[in-house]
Amino acid sequence: MNENAENGALRKFYEVIMDNGGAVLDDINSLSEVTILAPSNEAWNSSNINNVLRDRNKMRQILNMHIIKDRLNVDKIRQKNANLIAQVPTVNNNTFLYFNVRGEGTDTVVSVEGGGVNATVIQADVAQTNGFVHIIDHVLGVPYTTVLGKLESDPMMSDTYKMGKFSHFNDQLNNTQRRFTYFVPRDKGWQKTELDYPSAHKKLFMQDFAYHSKSILERHLAISDKEYTMKDLVKLSHESGSVVLPTFRDSLSIRVEEEAGRYVIIWNYKKINVYRPDVECTNGIIHVIDYPLLEEKDVVVAGGSYLPESSICIILANLIMITVARFLN
Repeated sequence: MNENAENGALRKFYEVIMDNGGAVLDDINSLSEVTILAPSNEAWNSSNINNVLRDRNKMRQILNMHIIKDRLNVDKIRQKNANLIAQVPTVNNNTFLYFNVRGEGTDTVVSVEGGGVNATVIQADVAQTNGFVHIIDHVLGVPYTTVLGKLESDPMMSDTYKMGKFSHFNDQLNNTQRRFTYFVPRDKGWQKTELDYPSAHKKLFMQDFAYHSKSILERHLAISDKEYTMKDLVKLSHESGSVVLPTFRDSLSIRVEEEAGRYVIIWNYKKINVYRPDVECTNGIIHVIDYPLLEEKDVVVAGGSYLPESSICIILANLIMITVARFLN
């Protein structure tokens, strides 16, 4: 890092590193190629961060989340993006950053997500002898938004956000009195369902079928007095064979395995990759998955109507109740 960091735009970042023993700075200087996502002085003013600063082990993990063993200027990040959101490993074990580049030239906006936090690069490509520094507007790894705020701001979750918005499913996700574990299909996952079930996919994103969209999303949201990390779910799966999580109407039964450093959800004999585990929020956690918890038998398309299996059960139950009532009268 620049020798003048303690006096300039990165003064607070430098102070936090030194308060934690300075080992992170030694690691940075020892790397032949490095990229640092350095939070601005203002980024450290959040009250959420003050609580973490006292925990040196946690703070070391957070600082390492801002360091990449590669020289990444904006042009190289754009190349890695290649029309997708670039996933880049950090010095912190098994932790990735996700870059998104929008616009061209002076209108270029680079954002990065790490540990549940979306940050924007406010000064890019500050060249160092062994790499680059990008100054960002938030400290990665210290969540400051609810599950709803994260959905609303993250470009990878926009389809799930839109579906939950018109069906009013999202209304509950700002509740800080509950703890949510939300398995969120990324946009690419919903695009896959368009190939598998084209008619049903179209209706899932239509206002007229909001009730059915909400029923599908409810399957993905566990509501409890605690959130479940992927490590929690792997441990519970090994202990019990499967994990049953409470949802709004029913429960979700899954098994979670760790394969080659990646997490896989087994649901109804289907394997679904976890693209981004443990995205922390102030009222829960999000696991971004590669495909929704959806099967062909969940969807009935006939005569221009769409009904998930759960809705069919409700309708049949209502018909039975009406029939019984008439018989008793």
